[in-house]
Amino acid sequence: MYDNPNAFVMCVYKPDRALCHHEGTKDAPSLDRCVSTCANIARTDRQADLLIERAETIEKAAASSPEPLAERLNGNAAKLRERAERHHRDRIKTDTPRESAR
Repeated sequence: MYDNPNAFVMCVYKPDRALCHHEGTKDAPSLDRCVSTCANIARTDRQADLLIERAETIEKAAASSPEPLAERLNGNAAKLRERAERHHRDRIKTDTPRESAR
């Protein structure tokens, strides 16, 4: 597993499924070429929360930006929010000892 803090994901690297390599396989992922639709991606709840924080920062910048730039920034923020929402909607949850004792 590889942490990609810039993309707010973990890479569970399997070369045959990696979208970061266009030709051939490598021994490790190219984290600077991470693709959001890659089958190797895993995201933690904390990383999803960081996506929302980043979206909020971008939205604040958009509020004081000229219209064409604001529109692009808001679009980027919306994509980040959608990724976070998808994570929270589709994540696999396990019972913690505290929850199973209830």
